[in-house]
Amino acid sequence: MQKLIHFAILLVFTACGSNPDYQEVMVNKTVKVFSQDYHDDAENYTFKWESPAGPSKIAVPFDLKNDMLIFSPELEGDYQIHLSITDISDDVIAEELFYYRAIAETLEVAIAIAKPELEINEHPSTAIKPTKKKKRSNKEKGKRSNPAKKQKKKNVIKNKDIHYTIQVAAWPSLELARIDQLKLIEEGLDAYIQRHYRNKRDEVWYRVRIGNFTNKNKAQKIQDQIESITHAKTWLDIIPSEKK
Repeated sequence: MQKLIHFAILLVFTACGSNPDYQEVMVNKTVKVFSQDYHDDAENYTFKWESPAGPSKIAVPFDLKNDMLIFSPELEGDYQIHLSITDISDDVIAEELFYYRAIAETLEVAIAIAKPELEINEHPSTAIKPTKKKKRSNKEKGKRSNPAKKQKKKNVIKNKDIHYTIQVAAWPSLELARIDQLKLIEEGLDAYIQRHYRNKRDEVWYRVRIGNFTNKNKAQKIQDQIESITHAKTWLDIIPSEKK
């Protein structure tokens, strides 16, 4: 009886509350939904999920794993998900609503191999006649800047803006890509799907990817671990950071 009273109070509080607080997520990225209060003791309860309500009338694909609901929003807009939690006696002890707002990706994926930032002309077209060099004082030597050092520093700054992601596969259909994505999630990897439009062929492909790394060495170590798990060849792609 006390549980029912607590549940009724919770419903009244939710109904009288202010506008829901939407959590922003990325389109085509994996979202794992679970109860913060009951996640650690999930084996003692039953979790009854309703299908996610999205911005259109089209059903939102989702999967259930243990006490979690997993989905990837394909459209921009608001998503609501309802969860009922019951105990061993099948009595409802809690109900939760989850609110998500899917927004478009802000990063454009670049090619896998970066082009050099600077080009050095090894064969100048004109020859420079030798001239007598004027001896410079130590003071002047100290003032003169070293262009090579400036160039190196500039490259270091640009390299800090490079982000890496690991691509596992690419499929012409979202359904095939989702199969790979769910297999990776079952292995504990935070895989996501990125939609890619091929302009020359006028077709859409779905890339299965993992992670967003700023350190290339770390990305390569994770890549080796993924290949040992999947027994398949993967590759690194470069994601330039968003220009502010």
